[in-house]
Amino acid sequence: MEETAIKVNRGGFVISLDFELNWGVHDVFRHGQYDENLYGVRYALPKILTLFEKYGIHATWATVGLLFAETKDEMAHYLRGIPVKYEKKRYAAHLQLANVGVNEQDDPLHFGKSLIEEIMRTPHQEIGTHTFSHYYCVENGQTEDDFRADLQATTLISADYIAPMKSIVFPRNQVNTSYFEACLEVGLVCYRGNETHALYSPKKFTKKSRLLGAMKWLDSYVNITGNHLIRLEEMKKDVFVNVRSSAFLRPYCKRLSVLEGLKVRRIKEGMLAAAKAEAFYHLWWHPHNFGKYTEKNLAILEELLRYFRELQTTYNFQSYSMHEVAMLCQQ
Repeated sequence: MEETAIKVNRGGFVISLDFELNWGVHDVFRHGQYDENLYGVRYALPKILTLFEKYGIHATWATVGLLFAETKDEMAHYLRGIPVKYEKKRYAAHLQLANVGVNEQDDPLHFGKSLIEEIMRTPHQEIGTHTFSHYYCVENGQTEDDFRADLQATTLISADYIAPMKSIVFPRNQVNTSYFEACLEVGLVCYRGNETHALYSPKKFTKKSRLLGAMKWLDSYVNITGNHLIRLEEMKKDVFVNVRSSAFLRPYCKRLSVLEGLKVRRIKEGMLAAAKAEAFYHLWWHPHNFGKYTEKNLAILEELLRYFRELQTTYNFQSYSMHEVAMLCQQ
């Protein structure tokens, strides 16, 4: 990752992406059901990086540690040291090994080291952690010791390739405050918390209702819960810095294409409010969200990045990775 001087803060645009490939969805979709999106990451991710470089975007790529592995045997080696015993057995990553190929050339859905290297070659990109095994921090059966073992696996498998990671995004946004000490012990300094509204509070995956999902979906198009701005003064209060989420960039949906303008306007309103208030606006999504309808999604992203440039010119609204925001909190 290229080192960069931190600019004087007058608000900023934060982007993070949850980079997980099939490790993030193997317990959601039937085998092969989501392959179009996952295979599409190989095309979409470099295009996203090109746009980031074009518009000077600093971003955090919260990466599942298993994607660093070069072989199936290497994955198995590290997973043996993480004795996670979820009550819902299907959540466990090691059970997915039966569907994993021998290496990245054989299986582009479970390996991602070449993509990680492409991210690292792009200026101003941070590699953060999305845990090693897409670890669920509030599900029944798992323990803090299991979580520590998972963090250790990420540290070990990435040690020869990148600098120690500083940012974490908890899978499924299951932020568990009891695990913050473990994060600090391995050198992490910040995390992406959830929006401060009951709709977005951390929940067990099995507890999510259709009504909750519908309300969160609606909030992406119509401002129900606010703009969720983050202020530096607020973040400075925490030892483990909460670079809280402002919005999820929902992927293009053909059936709802007439609503895409509302979605973009909702995000732009938040960005403008942050720029005027000298606050931060944190947008996130998964690369696999762009794996289908890639050009449509890239066009939406570029519209938002063009708008960022306008705000940068007018309000000195800058681009930050999560770690860069945490560094500002130390000044």
